[in-house]
Amino acid sequence: MDLLVTGGLVVAPEGPRRCDVLVEGGVVTEVGAGLRAPTSAEVVDAAGCVVLPGGVDPHCHLVQDIPAASRAAALGGTTTALSFTLPEAGEPPAEAVRRAHDLSADEGSLIDLGFHASCYRPNALTAAEVADVASAGADAIKIFMAYGELGIMASGDGLFRAMSYAAGCGLPVQVHCEDGEVIEALVEQAGEAGRRGARAFAASRPPVTEDLSVERTLAVAALAGARCYLPHLSTAGAMARLRAHRSGPHARRAPVAAEVCLHHVLIDDREYDGARAGDFLVAPPLRAAEHLDAVRTALSDGTVDAVGSDHSQDRTPVDARIAGGPGAAYGIAGIGARLPLLLSWGRRHGISLERLCHLLATGPARAFGYAPRKGVLAPGSDGDLVVWDPEVAWTVQETSFPDGTGTAPYAGRSVTGAVRFVSCRGRALVRDGSLAGGHPAGSVLRPNGAP
Repeated sequence: MDLLVTGGLVVAPEGPRRCDVLVEGGVVTEVGAGLRAPTSAEVVDAAGCVVLPGGVDPHCHLVQDIPAASRAAALGGTTTALSFTLPEAGEPPAEAVRRAHDLSADEGSLIDLGFHASCYRPNALTAAEVADVASAGADAIKIFMAYGELGIMASGDGLFRAMSYAAGCGLPVQVHCEDGEVIEALVEQAGEAGRRGARAFAASRPPVTEDLSVERTLAVAALAGARCYLPHLSTAGAMARLRAHRSGPHARRAPVAAEVCLHHVLIDDREYDGARAGDFLVAPPLRAAEHLDAVRTALSDGTVDAVGSDHSQDRTPVDARIAGGPGAAYGIAGIGARLPLLLSWGRRHGISLERLCHLLATGPARAFGYAPRKGVLAPGSDGDLVVWDPEVAWTVQETSFPDGTGTAPYAGRSVTGAVRFVSCRGRALVRDGSLAGGHPAGSVLRPNGAP
């Protein structure tokens, strides 16, 4: 749990500087030049490398196989993952949070975990249930404005009540922004016309369904005085509405953090015409080039606060009316690929290390109440860090981030920059690009100020 990383370019809160990082008892105690290690410390030479805070992935679905997902995360430099719970039929959302905590302890994770409370009965949610979610240690509640076919879609009054209750508890509300009523009509129309497969899936969830839902969500948040977090935004219209809200009269009353996901940065909808189209089914779907351009601009100009993976250990069956065949399912993998691929892409496009570090670690940690313990390299923060070699060129293989999902959507992509060393609270997870071994000792986190 004692560690000294020497001679790297450290991305610290005050900016990058070449210095050392000392971790004692799992916590960063000093960041500076010429530090000396305790006798018990592991010493890592980071000369020629960049030292970043451990990645914080704000958007994961891990509870189906936490150990496998945590291994892939560690290999990619993610030391904290914030996963959605998976409530069972009729299970109160707070009980699903407690069950996820127990599952994490029983199964073991290499990395630290926090949990967002998925609310599958949003229109029946009560103030007492939301208060119980906060007491259980969740960092947010999640409401879906789509998936009527799964029975989890919120109505307008359900969204308003959930936001009002969450505001009273100080919890942010995550909102899946797709207009499920319009999507239902489009799915029905496609099914009647005999349209099936990946293209039909994407066409049933066009950009306008996201734009409508974002506008509605921001308006309801302002009415309820709620703090909200908009995950996996993927359209030019969503970005424009987000900027308009932040510059408008309701920004102070309803502060909003926003996320995009790696696939909406790197992959466009032409994949739906390819042989591997099934690997890229995700909701919202991949978008056309003009939307990727808007997302990329929002990454660099500060509109977006975080980049998630939307990593799904399990996939959801596509609506039978438009499924391209038996077994068609949506949900994408990427918890391991998120940090190295975004660093590679960002540096190639002139985005600063400070900005990339914010998107990959600091922004997610702040949005959900885990900063400054997570997301920064500063005295008092956890000893979570990544030593990244910016010069190594390599190609993603199907086996690069083995996560047990059976898919590898980023396989074949060229990357510049490789993860050399990873620690979580001073404990080495990765050495020389390979898992270090040892007993899984990840912790379950509670956000700052949680009861």
